[in-house]
Amino acid sequence: MPTNYPKSTGTPRIPQRGRAPLLYDKKASIWYVGPRQIIAAILGVALYGLLSHVNLIILISTGTLDVFLPALLIPLFFGVIFGPWVGLVVGGFGFLLGDYVANMWLHDLSWNNGYLFYGSALINFRDLIGWNAVTGYLANGMIGLVAGLTRITIRRYNNLQALATVGVICAAGIAIGIVVVIYSAIWLYHSPFYRLGEATSAFFDSLLPNLLFALVVLPLLLWLYDKIVRGKK
Repeated sequence: MPTNYPKSTGTPRIPQRGRAPLLYDKKASIWYVGPRQIIAAILGVALYGLLSHVNLIILISTGTLDVFLPALLIPLFFGVIFGPWVGLVVGGFGFLLGDYVANMWLHDLSWNNGYLFYGSALINFRDLIGWNAVTGYLANGMIGLVAGLTRITIRRYNNLQALATVGVICAAGIAIGIVVVIYSAIWLYHSPFYRLGEATSAFFDSLLPNLLFALVVLPLLLWLYDKIVRGKK
């Protein structure tokens, strides 16, 4: 009886033992959200809510205000370690919670000696105008989101190249966030005392000091985290 079955011309494939089929691992995605990410987001929001409005403003001898926002390390760190969704939530909602905390508890916190100020009265300082508005929440969320995007290619922080790459990307995120806040304030407040020139001065006064956190302090924290948490694996 004639058959129409094709004849095999090649060597039959033998399944290889010990090798599982390649499947998509959703947990490996930077956008994955699981229990670990949810817990991290809750902790990050609480921590950033308490510390986001604590800032340091130094008036140096030239009369220039240098604005340090050390709490920016929180959304940066959480974004890098746990992914962009966590960075976005910690930055945006943490700063929103920080507004409430600042208005309730920290509104009179300042050391007025003419040289050093710290506290939460953001609207009193030209260089921090706009942070306590919707643009401030968006900018903080964006900073955390950009930090989380570094996980596309970097998951270990045990070499100089990885640390430098993360630092530069996070510095770019800070720069974008500050641009959004500083220049949108011109449109938001319509103040004759806050125009393009004042905004540009405020941009550099806010950006340059905080590059220190992204390029130096953050990589150091990530190296320590990798050494302590992942070095044991």
